Amino acid sequence: MKQIAGAASEVDHLEFGMFGANGTGTSMSKVPERWYPTWENNRDLALAAEAAGLDFHIPFARWRGYGGESDPLGITFDPIAWAASLLALTKKITVFTTIHAPFTHPIIAAKHLATLDQIGPGRVGLNVVSGWHGEEAAMFGIEQREHDERYEYTKEWLDVMLKLWSKDRPFHHEGRFFNLRDVIGSPKPRGGKVKLMSAGASSAGRSFAIGHCDQLFTILVSLEACRAEVAKVKEAAARADRRVDVYTAACVVCRPTRKEAEEYYEHISKEMADEAAVDNALRLLGLDCRSFTPEFYAMFRSRFAASHGHYPIVGDPSDVAEGLRSVRDAGVRGLSLCFMNFADELPYFRDEVMPRLVDMGVRRPAGG
Repeated sequence: MKQIAGAASEVDHLEFGMFGANGTGTSMSKVPERWYPTWENNRDLALAAEAAGLDFHIPFARWRGYGGESDPLGITFDPIAWAASLLALTKKITVFTTIHAPFTHPIIAAKHLATLDQIGPGRVGLNVVSGWHGEEAAMFGIEQREHDERYEYTKEWLDVMLKLWSKDRPFHHEGRFFNLRDVIGSPKPRGGKVKLMSAGASSAGRSFAIGHCDQLFTILVSLEACRAEVAKVKEAAARADRRVDVYTAACVVCRPTRKEAEEYYEHISKEMADEAAVDNALRLLGLDCRSFTPEFYAMFRSRFAASHGHYPIVGDPSDVAEGLRSVRDAGVRGLSLCFMNFADELPYFRDEVMPRLVDMGVRRPAGG
């Protein structure tokens, strides 16, 4: 994969993480080797990821799958209980939890997160979701708000949580969505708050993340588009006197030869695609999410089968290392690695790709 000519980046260490291991991963493929979430699998993966020097771990929050033969994400562990267990097992890696603001009261969420910080001080992240999945909202008996209003709700939700963490005396909150009396709570996160992340490609989603979060998680469509988006995010954050890092995800298929890798990607994304599940995912995204146009989703259909639309980095170890350097050079700070099977593929990536990235200056040496 070619590096963008003239690309430059302020990022001296591309952070790596796992994404979606508390569920069936990001794939909508019917291959039998697809990741399956058991407690034992998740425990062993978290320890292996930390030992390999990975930086973070992000879970899904899902309550129903996409159907089809494989029913992607039909099984997922609760992300709060999952995060608590992994924080107790690990010592260095940052563990995010994922919370849908419309489904969880901010006082309850604040208590969850402060408790997580007691387990893993300074290693807790919140991926806050404003809610796009209409069928899940219906499960909870919640009327789906208009797109931009969802972020207005989440802003007030977050305001309540941050005030609860910062105030030692009871306070009242009278807002558009919450009317709360004598709010107080303890413990509080030891550093005052936890790391805050929000995904958003729409204007409202991006503005929310830039104004209130530490990280914006976005879909990587192309390297050129990503570099332009990072520049816009950095400029907007600077105007607000804030720092916001851009995180994204990639579907990584690394094999000893480029031919093997490309053939396997073709196999998972086309030959074994769960077409019914992909159809359902595209329908839901088209109905409930304004990140991209319906034409975009159709154009990248095979990406959804392989990895829920995430950017493919496919090839031998040198190809994959070059692809990751290009992502870093587009200005991305953190990259969630999406493998078809985390346990099977992480060791090869660790042994063959990560040392190359240290030599290339994309990542610092372990402990560096």
